[in-house]
Amino acid sequence: MSKFRRTLAVLMLIAASALLFAACGGNDSGGSTGGASTSSTSSGDTSGGKSGGTLSAYYTSSPDYMDPALSYTQEGWTALWNVYTPLLTYKHAEGAEGATLIPGLAEALPDISPDGKTYKLKLRPGLKFSDGTPVKASDFEHTVKRVLNLESGGSAFYLPIVGAEDYVKAGKPDADIPGIVTDDKTGEITIKLNSQVGSFANVLAMDFAGIVPGDTPFKNLTASPPPGVGPYKITSSVPNRGFTMVKNDQFPGLNIPEIPTGYLDEIDVKIVKNQQRQIDDVLQNKVDFLQDPPPADRMREVSDKAKGRFEPYVTNSTYYVFLNERVAPFDNEKVRQAVNYGIDKRALARIFGGLLAPACNFLPPGMKGYQKIEPCPYGDPNAAPNVEKAKQLIKEAGAEGADVTVWGNDEDPSKPVAEYLADAMSSIGLNAKPKIVEGSVYFQTIGNQKTKAQAGFANWFQDFPHPANFMFLVNGKSIQNTNNQNFGNVDDPEINKLIDTADANPDLDAVAPDYAKADRLLVERAHIAPYGNRELTKLVSDKVDFDSFIAHPVYNGDLSSLRFK
Repeated sequence: MSKFRRTLAVLMLIAASALLFAACGGNDSGGSTGGASTSSTSSGDTSGGKSGGTLSAYYTSSPDYMDPALSYTQEGWTALWNVYTPLLTYKHAEGAEGATLIPGLAEALPDISPDGKTYKLKLRPGLKFSDGTPVKASDFEHTVKRVLNLESGGSAFYLPIVGAEDYVKAGKPDADIPGIVTDDKTGEITIKLNSQVGSFANVLAMDFAGIVPGDTPFKNLTASPPPGVGPYKITSSVPNRGFTMVKNDQFPGLNIPEIPTGYLDEIDVKIVKNQQRQIDDVLQNKVDFLQDPPPADRMREVSDKAKGRFEPYVTNSTYYVFLNERVAPFDNEKVRQAVNYGIDKRALARIFGGLLAPACNFLPPGMKGYQKIEPCPYGDPNAAPNVEKAKQLIKEAGAEGADVTVWGNDEDPSKPVAEYLADAMSSIGLNAKPKIVEGSVYFQTIGNQKTKAQAGFANWFQDFPHPANFMFLVNGKSIQNTNNQNFGNVDDPEINKLIDTADANPDLDAVAPDYAKADRLLVERAHIAPYGNRELTKLVSDKVDFDSFIAHPVYNGDLSSLRFK
């Protein structure tokens, strides 16, 4: 899931990926990086820091929706995570610890059948929505129905449930989904899947599955968000202008110690598209929190003037060059290796204003299954490229002067990255030129086999911290004629088998080595050219306690961790 707003095409492609996990009969720790700080304020415990006050915040982009069934941008998810708790959720912590699944509204993690197709859960007793309405087990089925009925971008994640596809086709909102059986008296919930989906527990933790009351209408409720169960509730939501969250006074009595109650009384978010104004205001303490990183031209100033309240952090993301193996010259492994040798990852990091951590792996370092590839077969990612080796490989492949079109879109950083890549490929002996298209049609265009896009800009931000959510991008089974997101048409039988086997197993610890091996083979065989992981930033006013601020691996800024000094 992109940190930034998705296009319709990307939503469609995500849907295809979720179906792939089901079709495969299956479905971010060793080597991971990041800290492990946690919020001291949990349900029933308000010790450990100053509470109260109203925090002001700026977002550059408005959330796509303020309705958990529909929201599919980081702007929306950052807010909704603390308003709508699913059956399962993630620990409020940084690094790999924050990618740990914990019970949310469920008493415990699911009991999964030996065949991996049945999940049993039970609601915690005494749960109430923010309006005081008791939570029922059947509210979960209604929550899933809303996702499916509203044609949400997240619909496909829930189609592996038995009867879900037929429910959608029938077009009868009040009909039952056979694969969801609930008992309001006992709080028990049973979910049956058509086939194994190893990452389905993560799907249950997505914001789409944030529980809402069973009478919540089947319509977009962005302007009047429904009640939820979480430390905060939304009291005002005006698209493209902002929203307000206040403490949910029902929540502290629910006895969910793993989920913080939050410190702040109120969080007031305004949409301010002018990033120069954003930086001016936070440096002058006129606003307390910025959702987005500073512009590249002000990074040095912010680093100097905001010491002690500014810090970059690496996200679970990957930026890479796709190399289409169905089209010359990238059907030749030596040419693909040459590109990996020839690109300067330091130069690419500068294009991102320094907010890119050069990398060798495809999987990001905060992801379970990540094992740092060391030494990197193409040299240290933080060192100069081996241009002479790249030229030699191009010559050996007989590809000198081969015409290459490097695709990118008209948005930053895609456009300057594509332009740099074209120059880099030309410098190693290819005849490369950039081709820039409108951002709104970019992924549809390169994902259409008729385009025969040779190489270009690609990236991925996690939907959830599971390597399956990255590796489908390079699984041969995901190749499609249109809406293809395996842009390089990577189809390596050994890698496919490793991914398929791992995807089907819900025991991620057991299959993490398989994902790590697939990652290593992917890089060694130069199926793609990974070059880094995106960094975002924590930036607050002098009034905010910076040490308590959690940069969460799934939701970025954890609003429940923010407090004043």
